[in-house]
Amino acid sequence: MPTNSSGFEVPAWIDDVGLEPAPPFLAMGLRALDLERWLTADGDRDADLAYKARLLTTARSTVAGWVPSERADSVAPAAEALRLIREWLAAQGVTAAAPAGDDHPLIEAARLVQEDLVVMQRVGALWVLTAGAVCFPTHWSVTDKIGFPLDGIHAPVAHYESELSEKVDRFHDRLMAQSPVWRRNWAVIPTAELHLPAYGYPWKVVDAIEPDGSPMWIRSEYQTLRRLPQTSAILFTIRVQRAPLAVLQRRPDLAAKMLAAIETWDDAKRRYASTGSILNALAAWLAPIAAAG
Repeated sequence: MPTNSSGFEVPAWIDDVGLEPAPPFLAMGLRALDLERWLTADGDRDADLAYKARLLTTARSTVAGWVPSERADSVAPAAEALRLIREWLAAQGVTAAAPAGDDHPLIEAARLVQEDLVVMQRVGALWVLTAGAVCFPTHWSVTDKIGFPLDGIHAPVAHYESELSEKVDRFHDRLMAQSPVWRRNWAVIPTAELHLPAYGYPWKVVDAIEPDGSPMWIRSEYQTLRRLPQTSAILFTIRVQRAPLAVLQRRPDLAAKMLAAIETWDDAKRRYASTGSILNALAAWLAPIAAAG
């Protein structure tokens, strides 16, 4: 992965990033998903899959797991997800690797795509994370969340309980197999590294950003939610995409929107968000670009 903006075009996904000012501090931001766009297969595919394969060997206990079978059958929805993923890849003309013989079909599925994969199932009255293969998290570990309901999964998220908890619960109840959705989030952080399992900031507060935007990267997760028609579980996919912050020099309109958004963040949002530790430096870097636009 390049370490600066040299050779980088402004990515098409940048226009999908939500840069609305607060409040609210959180929004689901869901949009109808065309299944042609369900997953991604781009120029980073070989490198991403190779990195996943290494992590599934060297860090398996932190990147993949599932609940005991007596609590929930996570194998059946994972097997359904694996089949749908293979069908999607074939329809897109993407050659999928032969089965590797993993001990859970979700891991087998995760080896085929650049996305991380999470299975949510209704267990009693709650939606519970029953299986996950998340190699490229942004400050969390899927194995710390296995068996948690939605509120438990999102407990650290600033404003989640007050602004989103009930909406997310209702959404999971009402999502239909024929109506998958997608959303996108964003952060600005001083690394292009994909595998960021540690919660909090693995870097010091940044006081200034170089004129060329280094060392900052825009990190965005393209997320989809799809109810699996046979098992009624929900498959959550996460694809991390990155671009050097410097691409905003060519998009002063987006620089202005980002500046306006972060200026409305309260202390709780600043403490929680990955971007919070560099917020003052980011505002100072964005301001002249936004003004020039």
